[in-house]
Amino acid sequence: MKPFSEACEENKAPILQILQRLFTHHRTVLEIGSGTGQHAVHFAAAMPELIWQTSDRVENHSGIQAWLDEAVLPNLQDPITLDMARYPV
Repeated sequence: MKPFSEACEENKAPILQILQRLFTHHRTVLEIGSGTGQHAVHFAAAMPELIWQTSDRVENHSGIQAWLDEAVLPNLQDPITLDMARYPV
């Protein structure tokens, strides 16, 4: 079962508008903390020229992967392990 975030659904369109302006000259994006994977799918579908690398703690990978598997987008990358709690400020 895919995880779902209502907040993600509500904010994905305004975030996409900003990202489309900011990433005009970029080719690859590392999303830190992909959470459910919803944003990654939405943004990668809207910006097929970008390679979208998902990342999160390992316990969130299966949920992210469920979104990626359903979307079947060639510019979405499987999640890598990135736990920012391991890097104290």
